[in-house]
Amino acid sequence: MKLGLVIASHGRADILQQALMRLTSQLRVPDNIIISAVSPADVPELSHSIANLRTVFGSAGLTLQRNRGLSCLIDTVDVIIFIDDDFIVGDDYFRRMESIFEQEPSIIGVNGHVVADGANSQGLTIEESFQLLQQYGRRRGPPWLHAIAGAYGCNMAFRSASIGSVRFDERLPLYGWQEDSDFCGALRGAGWIVRTNLVWGVHLGTKRGKGSELRLGYSQIINPAYIVSKGNMSGVYAFRLAAKNVTANLVKSIRPERYIDRRGRLLGNLIGIFHLITGRLTPEYILNMK
Repeated sequence: MKLGLVIASHGRADILQQALMRLTSQLRVPDNIIISAVSPADVPELSHSIANLRTVFGSAGLTLQRNRGLSCLIDTVDVIIFIDDDFIVGDDYFRRMESIFEQEPSIIGVNGHVVADGANSQGLTIEESFQLLQQYGRRRGPPWLHAIAGAYGCNMAFRSASIGSVRFDERLPLYGWQEDSDFCGALRGAGWIVRTNLVWGVHLGTKRGKGSELRLGYSQIINPAYIVSKGNMSGVYAFRLAAKNVTANLVKSIRPERYIDRRGRLLGNLIGIFHLITGRLTPEYILNMK
C-alpha cells in the first residue's frame, strides 16, 4: 500500500521543521510527501534533504493548499493523509495507519486520536508535545475505534479511490473553518469514517499564522450554514456548533484569555448572524475583512 502525505503550511517554517523531523524519524515514512506552501520562505531547510518530498506553491488558503497537494497524489497513492504543520505524530503513526486500511476494506477515512490539543489553550511547545507523547505511549489504554460523521482536520487519512473527484471547497477561504466536516460530508455513503486511538499525535495549536479573529468569528456562523446548504452537515449540528461558539465568545469577552481576541470573534459572529438573516451565504466575505 502506498501512502501519500499532504501538509499545508504558510509562515511557520520553524514549526514545520519540527513536524518533519518527527515524522521522518519513523520506521514507516509516507512514500510521497507534499508540502503545499505559498512561498519558498515557508519551506524549512530539512525538506531539501528528504528524497520523497516535493514542494508545490500557490495562493494561500487551507482548502486551496490541500487541493494542490491532493491533486499531486490522487493517481499515485492508495491513501492520502492530511496533517497540520503543527501536528506531531505519535509512535509508528504511518505504519499503524496503513494497517487499519489494509485490514478494514469498509473504512474509507481514519481520524487519529489527539492526545492533547493546543488549539484549546495558548498552545503547546514542541518539548511539551514530546513529553505528552511519551506519557501517552506508556499508559495508552485498550484500543478503540468508532464511526464518526466528520474528521478533525489536524490529522486525517482517506482512501484515494473513495476521494475520487471530491475536493476541499475553495469557497471556504484562508483558515477554512469546518472544511474538514464539509469534505467528510461529501464522502458520506462511500464507506466508514472512523476515529481511533490506534494512531495518535499531539496538535500544538500554534496561534501564529491563524489570521484575524474577526474573520474566524464570521466563519463560525457562515461556514456551517453554507455547508448545511450543500447537504454536507446536519442543520442541528450546525446550529449547536454556532450557538456554542457565540455563547463562549459572549461570556468570555467579559474577561478574555490573553491569547484569544474574544471580542473580535464576537463581532465577527454578529456580522455573520446579520448576513445569515439577510440571506447572504458568503464564506468568502472574510477576504474583505481585516
